[in-house]
Amino acid sequence: MIDFLWLHLIFVLGGALGGIGLLLLIRDPRRRTHTFVWLVIIILAPYIGIPLYLMIGTRRLNKTLKVKGKLALSACHDHTESVSGIARSIKPLLEGMGMQPPSCGNRFEVLPDGIATWNKFAELIDSSTKSIELETYVFNMDPTGTRLRDMLAEKARSGVKVRMLIDSLGSHATKKSFMKPVIDAGGEVSWFIPIIHRPWRGSGDTRNHRKIALFDRKHVIAGGSNLGEEYIGPTEVEGRWVDINFHVEGPVVTHYFEVFRNDWQFSTMGTLDASPTPVVEPVGHSLSQVIPSGVDVPGDVLYNAVVTAVYEARRRLWITTPYFVPDEPLTQALALAARRGIDLRIIIPDVSNQKLADIARGPAVRHIIDWGGRVIRYTGGMFHAKTLVADDDWALVGSMNTDRRSLFLNFEVMLSLYNQDDVQIIADWNSRLMDPSEEGLKPVTARHRLWESMVRLLAPEL
Repeated sequence: MIDFLWLHLIFVLGGALGGIGLLLLIRDPRRRTHTFVWLVIIILAPYIGIPLYLMIGTRRLNKTLKVKGKLALSACHDHTESVSGIARSIKPLLEGMGMQPPSCGNRFEVLPDGIATWNKFAELIDSSTKSIELETYVFNMDPTGTRLRDMLAEKARSGVKVRMLIDSLGSHATKKSFMKPVIDAGGEVSWFIPIIHRPWRGSGDTRNHRKIALFDRKHVIAGGSNLGEEYIGPTEVEGRWVDINFHVEGPVVTHYFEVFRNDWQFSTMGTLDASPTPVVEPVGHSLSQVIPSGVDVPGDVLYNAVVTAVYEARRRLWITTPYFVPDEPLTQALALAARRGIDLRIIIPDVSNQKLADIARGPAVRHIIDWGGRVIRYTGGMFHAKTLVADDDWALVGSMNTDRRSLFLNFEVMLSLYNQDDVQIIADWNSRLMDPSEEGLKPVTARHRLWESMVRLLAPEL
């Protein structure tokens, strides 16, 4: 009798938990694949599924926004008269979603490889006299990471304000003690949303994937590279990832600082300087715009900008990404662009460092190829670049992958370029990835396609 009562209680409790889980799930404003996967998990194993969903499945928009606050960038002069072509459609969309207009007077410089990126880091660290503020997803304990850490510690010891914001999941293999030299020298180090953290601080599945380095709040290095031997370094090493970064100075630096400040204050629960946002004087002719995305920027700004670019492009649309796992609407938009006759090129690594992402990309890639798009697999090793080029008038470069985690969940930041010269620089860099390369996908078996379909159900969490 007692066993029956316990069994009955377990069933009742499971049903109640399942009902609660379903109510939480239907309120989650994401795509149907995400909802379906969690629905199956909650129904089959509510005791495991609901806690797991609360830990990593929900975006927790309200809780995170309440603690972190919306990211608001300071106003700047509108340069509508300076944009042309497809940018005339994208610019008002971004401003309608809360982004500030692009700023003029910037100097944009591509850092085409890991050596160039390292050299610029070394130059700007050495020349900084007031502050160095760095935000990254991965900071490795390897020769490059050690050398960079020691350079930062030396600057902190000399009186420069050094602040480092490191994602705790991306850098899970990095011991906290590794940063002790920076802290002992007077620098500050904060770990973004520790893997084990207070639940009201937001979802542990929401990671900071932004890469920003500010020097005296006048110079910025940003892009796709993390900090470690496989990403950047003073000499070439075997197996280094191919990536694109950039150095920018001018008024746009102000918005990069505001992104960093918002992230730092959320992570430390403190404030960053009482002084007003620094005003950076014009130094060049580049028209550019900082576009952050994440749960602190409601509306999936970057996703909507990309979809708009796909529909508005008239001549070409080139996308580079290490992980290509788009949702269904974006996949179909890309297929339709190819069918319209657009020069559509999706450039991906032949084999990335994420096996499941490589498997999950298959259905979308084949659909786009079937509709006339070109999918180019870079065979020269792992590449990690994240760019988009639309016609001759607009480009994106930064930290966002073309996968659902980057598009809908992680904290990301991209630079939007409106000058045709800058757009062509990104296009020229992308052209390098065409050789060595192969086009299309390798033939796969029916069993592999079934495996692709199963793995794709996990796409929202990859």
